[in-house]
Amino acid sequence: MLNKILQLERPLAVLDCETTGINPKVDRIIQITVKIHYPEKDPIKWSTLVNPEIPILNKQHGITDEMVQGFPSFKEHAEGLAKHLLAADIDGYNVQFDIDFITNEMTRAGIEFKWSNYIIDSLQIYKLKRGHTLSNCYLEFGGEDGEPLPKDTDLTKAHDAEFDVHMTECALRGQLLRYNNLPRTIPELSEFCFPHPENAVDKTGKFVWVGLDAAFNFGKWRGRLLKDPACRSYLKWLSMADGFPDEVTEIAENALKGKFPIRP
Repeated sequence: MLNKILQLERPLAVLDCETTGINPKVDRIIQITVKIHYPEKDPIKWSTLVNPEIPILNKQHGITDEMVQGFPSFKEHAEGLAKHLLAADIDGYNVQFDIDFITNEMTRAGIEFKWSNYIIDSLQIYKLKRGHTLSNCYLEFGGEDGEPLPKDTDLTKAHDAEFDVHMTECALRGQLLRYNNLPRTIPELSEFCFPHPENAVDKTGKFVWVGLDAAFNFGKWRGRLLKDPACRSYLKWLSMADGFPDEVTEIAENALKGKFPIRP
């Protein structure tokens, strides 16, 4: 169990979502699995299909419109799920994708979901140490003591949220066992996964403070202030682009309205 090799000061929720598509602003969650590890007791797992109430366009996971009929909508789970997640740090594989979907679903459900704890991402660790896909990461680290699994290991359930949470959990456990120099506290491991400047404006470090003003920290406008009129076209693109955290999108949208971040 992860609480044997990580120093947990609060619950750690390992989670994965399957969705109707890839845009969290318009697509919906159709399956969610959460396994919560506690500092001093055994983990608890919860998994369910979810009726998205819109057509399922993504076919990669094998979940069909017929399979989710009769299951509750996300709104019916939102309040109870928010209660657990707001008290926990979160681990996943490319987990910002899942967090963005959950945040948007919470908003649609009328739940105030101001989650601000630590994020652990086995994808980030794996990219920094070895490779990319969850299946490969699981094969590389999924053994009982962190050793590689046999090449003929059955992966036919990949892209099922429950199996993906199992693979993610095994991957993190194996990485921690294999790499003795990885941090053992959630704050330090989160910083290892997502290093960003101390003067970052947002959690991902896409924007940084330059004096009292916010500036881009990525792309062709790196170092340019958000209030620079020449950057408006880039801000407009950023406000509509998929794949960025909601915080980044919101900063871009506000900047277009002349509302720039204020340094504390």
